Formats: sequence, C-alpha cells, structure tokens
Amino acid sequence: MSWRRARVTAKKAKTKVVKQILRLLFVSVTALVLFNPARAWSQETVMATLEAPGEYTMSGSIECGGEATSTIKPGERFIASCDEKDCEVYLKSGISGTIPRNRIRVLPDEPLARLNFESCKKQWRKLQSQPVKTTDVVTYSAKKYHGVPNYYKTLVQASEGDAKAFAQFNSLGHMDGAAGEAHEPDTWALLHVAGDNTFAKLLAGQSSEIREGYAEFLVSCGITYFSNPKAYIKLHFPKTYAILYGR
Repeated sequence: MSWRRARVTAKKAKTKVVKQILRLLFVSVTALVLFNPARAWSQETVMATLEAPGEYTMSGSIECGGEATSTIKPGERFIASCDEKDCEVYLKSGISGTIPRNRIRVLPDEPLARLNFESCKKQWRKLQSQPVKTTDVVTYSAKKYHGVPNYYKTLVQASEGDAKAFAQFNSLGHMDGAAGEAHEPDTWALLHVAGDNTFAKLLAGQSSEIREGYAEFLVSCGITYFSNPKAYIKLHFPKTYAILYGR
C-alpha cells in the first residue's frame, strides 16, 4: 500500500471513529434529558426577578458542588424556566433551585445572563491533588483505560489554555457507561470555566471533525438549560460560536 493510500485510509478510519463517538455522546445526552426531567428545564428560559413582597430564601445546589442556600433580594436578576406551579431558577452565584411561580416576575426582553461554573474550577483544583479512587469512576477509567493519569489536573490545565491537556480531554470522549456520563457535563463546564477567548483558541487548533463534534455536543449539553442553546453560546461565547457555527 502506498503512503498516499495509507494516509487516506487512516483518515477515513479516524473520521469514522470520531463520528461514532459523537453519535454515542449525542444519544447519551439526549437520554439524560429524557430520563432526568428534573434537570432539564422547560421550553422557554428567560430572565426574571422576584415579585413583591420581600426577599426569598432558596435551598438548592451549586454547580460541581453540593447543597447551597441563597437569599434572593428584590430586584435581583436570575435565569428562570417556569411551569404553572414552580420555576427552576439559576442565580448569578451559580446556585440553582426552585421558587414558586407566584413569587416570580419574568423579564423576557432582557438578555440571558451567563451561567456561573467557577465553583467547578475550585473543585477540580481540590480534586487534582487527591489519589485516584475506584469510587470516582471517571478519574479511575481515565487513568486505567485511557492513559490520562490525572483527570482533574487535565481539566484545570485545559481551562487555562493548555493544548496538550485539551487533546487529552478530547481523547476521553468515547468513554461509556458511568464514566462517560460523569465526563459529559464537564465539557459544558469547561467551556464556561475556560471562557470564550481561551476555548476558541483551543478549538482553532483542532481538526474539522473535532470542531464538528463540539458544535453538536455543546448544543446537546446546552439544551438541558436553554430552549435555544446556540443563541446563548453566540451571546456569551461569540468567538467560539464563530468557529463552530460560522457568523
């Protein structure tokens, strides 16, 4: 076989593998939305504020963390997605929870705020110095089966623009089972922790197949938060949007 033919064959094989990985990721994220309706928000997500009177203390959770409580003040803006009874809300602090619908006044004309994942980087920094345990399925699988010795250190480095760490992170896209499910949300978190400039630079160095994969996968992740995740990405990550979807 000539080197030209070998190169074409290798490229076709790589493209096939990438497409298989993307298909698995898309199916798994879709299943996450379908079978975890508490995490998936309703069709319309808008900005909102409290309806008088007074403050409201909400118990909820924080991204990449545990339980958290926050007191929302009158006039404070937050993201909300409501049904007839309750609203799933997301505060600028990164805390999310539920507020009764009658305490909410929606502000559909205001642009959506940016989600806050800063707590994730703090958590990654904390976990990168801890030994890998079998109970942490994503770090264990990454080290034992995929040649990534420190999953959380890889996330921290990728979020700071390290191209090698980003490549290692991308190599984990084909993890399946519990490890794959644990890995998927970190892709959406990494976008936010890295920020638009850094993430766009990282994407610019990737193949068209990888960029195509991110274009599909970020929409799949974002749909658990927004009815139109591409509009959200364009608003808060314009350089990333331009690379993935064009202008």
